[in-house]
Amino acid sequence: MTIFSPILHRDVGKVVVSLAMAVAIPAIGLPAFAQGAAATTVIVVRHAEKGDDEPTDPKLSVAGAKRAEALAVALADSGVGSIITTHLKRTQMTVAPLSGRTGVKPTVLTVKRGDTAGHISDVIAAVAAARIGQTGAILVVGHSNTVPLIVKALSGVAVGKLCDWQHADLFTVTLGATGKEPARLVRAKYGEPDATTGADCR
Repeated sequence: MTIFSPILHRDVGKVVVSLAMAVAIPAIGLPAFAQGAAATTVIVVRHAEKGDDEPTDPKLSVAGAKRAEALAVALADSGVGSIITTHLKRTQMTVAPLSGRTGVKPTVLTVKRGDTAGHISDVIAAVAAARIGQTGAILVVGHSNTVPLIVKALSGVAVGKLCDWQHADLFTVTLGATGKEPARLVRAKYGEPDATTGADCR
């Protein structure tokens, strides 16, 4: 059962919190989460807006670069100690300002085309490894098709699709110390509001 718990709306470095949800984590084969670890905060975002310089691996657009800076501001005091990205430029450029400020070197995971399930497993394994080290909050930067799956794998909550124009969502999952406590999911917004195109999600 999902429990919705309202919290106060607040602005913290342009992060706007809208709703908190507590859910029991389903069994997803992550014993590392349940063995003597402290509670862990995992922050999941999609990469910032991409440009059109390269069809297969574009850099960030001007708007995307601004959002990357906004992410660094928003998470400046969050204690991020681990960063997980893909091998694609847009995810690495999204975390570059925060990495530069904190000195945290990202863990880069290679995305294999057509193997989304395998990539999600790799992300969860990387989160588990980072949690064992207990170096602080964990930031994961993914893509429109992987962010909802990563959030669901961590929290058990289906958050729905992300449209191609959605980049402002910031998901925070708090994992309990033993794995028996309910996880807590907060969906927030950061940076400038998304420039909605009106196009449907596909």
